[in-house]
Amino acid sequence: GVRNLGGVREASVRAVEICERLAADHPVAFLPDLALSLCSLGNRYSALGKRQEALEASLRAVEIREQLAAGDPGAFRPDLAMSLNNLGNRYSALGKRQEALEAALRAVEICEQLAAADPGAFRPDLAGSLNNLGNCYSALGKRQEALEASLRAVEICEQLAAADPGAFRPDLAMSLNNLGNRYSALGKRQEALEASLR
Repeated sequence: GVRNLGGVREASVRAVEICERLAADHPVAFLPDLALSLCSLGNRYSALGKRQEALEASLRAVEIREQLAAGDPGAFRPDLAMSLNNLGNRYSALGKRQEALEAALRAVEICEQLAAADPGAFRPDLAGSLNNLGNCYSALGKRQEALEASLRAVEICEQLAAADPGAFRPDLAMSLNNLGNRYSALGKRQEALEASLR
């Protein structure tokens, strides 16, 4: 329960402290580990309902990964996209909808570039980022934009599930559920029903 999560959080705090010391002396070698530890810490804080602490850890992870991606885009842009998705979720949890949208838009932009270069590796990440973007648009009442993001996510997930149903049918189901919600928000009940029945 919560007690166990608290212990995991303490371990994550210690991991961050160790990585900070290592990265101070050897940034090239240990900044990636520090960013990863901060992501883990943000997840632990989020699971404990400590939203502000989760946001702060996620912001630091994004900052480090932006630095790393500037120096070596090929190696670090996927991690940056993941951190931006996490950051968007942290902002959403705090009701900071515009900031969440901005993080989600950046994540989608990076994932689109990655998927264009290597579709097999990065289309699943793009679909996940589009689902997040749809949620952000929906929270801001931008229903048409939310629908468009969800439609793109479903299209990608359908292709992925056709090639590997075992791996991607759960993602497709989630995307279709989101799509049904988007249609429903627009008063398109028949389309919402059809998405739910697919």
